[in-house]
Amino acid sequence: MSLTEAESVFAGVHEDGLNDMLRAFFQARPRLLNYRTTLAVGPLPPAASAWTPLPPIAFPGVPGGIHYAFQMSIPRIDLHPDSSGGIPPPLSLNAGEFSLQTTVMLALLCGQKRRPDNRDERITGTILPVKLEVWAVGRVVSQSFGGGAGEIGFEVRAVEIVDITPDDLESLLECLVHQLINGVLSSVRLPYTALSAGAFTLTLLRGPEVETDQVQVYGQIA
Repeated sequence: MSLTEAESVFAGVHEDGLNDMLRAFFQARPRLLNYRTTLAVGPLPPAASAWTPLPPIAFPGVPGGIHYAFQMSIPRIDLHPDSSGGIPPPLSLNAGEFSLQTTVMLALLCGQKRRPDNRDERITGTILPVKLEVWAVGRVVSQSFGGGAGEIGFEVRAVEIVDITPDDLESLLECLVHQLINGVLSSVRLPYTALSAGAFTLTLLRGPEVETDQVQVYGQIA
């Protein structure tokens, strides 16, 4: 009987390696962390390629709509068991889950206007930003394409923003941030494939699973 019981081969990625992969993924794709409707509400980073453009929120009586920006720092993942230093209640890290820490910046353009001479279409106004320290917990998800190939991703199930009052405002912001973080994470897909070595092929049969600070997969050699 092998170490992995029914499967012949075990492979795992430690949370440190996983965070290295996430850092490299987002550093190569900063547009997946930065979203804005106009340069006026999201001036940094300066490169236009670092941003994903969004349409303003349409509202009656607001010419051009409401302009906003959303930014998120590169998330840091901690796999079960908890070694993050303390997840804030009421969050709890269940078996098979991960915790996530990130900083979210939301900004609104207040008092927006265009130049009166109409020669410059740039929008101006006062940026009102807020920075939120966010904790979340979730699970690793996978999609199989058959033949031992597929990809893994991440899905958040709950979010906590500490020390926001009143409670209703905290709940509203957590609902919003929960959806935004899952939207960002939906772009993260780490592929796995059937591996071959000469006449042998490793076919993945089970996983990914989270245990002992690792994402683990199991397979057989054929």
